[in-house]
Amino acid sequence: MERQIINKKKRVFSVEPNKSHSAAFTRKYISHLVPALKKLNMNKNSSQITQQTVKHEVDMALALSAQEFAWSRFLLQKLSSSKNPTTTTNSSSKGTQVLERPDKEGGDEEGEIEEKLRELQKLLPGGEEMNVEEMLSEIGDYIKCLELQTIALKSIVQDTT
Repeated sequence: MERQIINKKKRVFSVEPNKSHSAAFTRKYISHLVPALKKLNMNKNSSQITQQTVKHEVDMALALSAQEFAWSRFLLQKLSSSKNPTTTTNSSSKGTQVLERPDKEGGDEEGEIEEKLRELQKLLPGGEEMNVEEMLSEIGDYIKCLELQTIALKSIVQDTT
């Protein structure tokens, strides 16, 4: 019985990435990105396609491929609300406090942690509107999706060269 519990814990808390989730994300990502890039290529001549336009499509494919995450919904909302994909806007200009604790002696370490958390909030789409627990639970998934996006984009580039 004890051995079964240990095996279950290994499966649940495994550090190995779940290959089926990775493959599903990659399939969804490619299925969104490739048609968008083809459409972009057909609708504009090559001199009108800018780096920002391609970045917009790459980000949109990322958001559409991971809609089960809060960061994805924030990113999708931001991309959908921007009428011109060549202009970038800051998702939030308000400086929200991550942690609100009274200053203590030796608070330098706490201040550093708060600063790092604020930096993370700025990096995660919608992070400035999340509490610390939500942000920390979403950041790992965001990083994994960015890694998978990078692998997919590298694969596309290698196939075209």
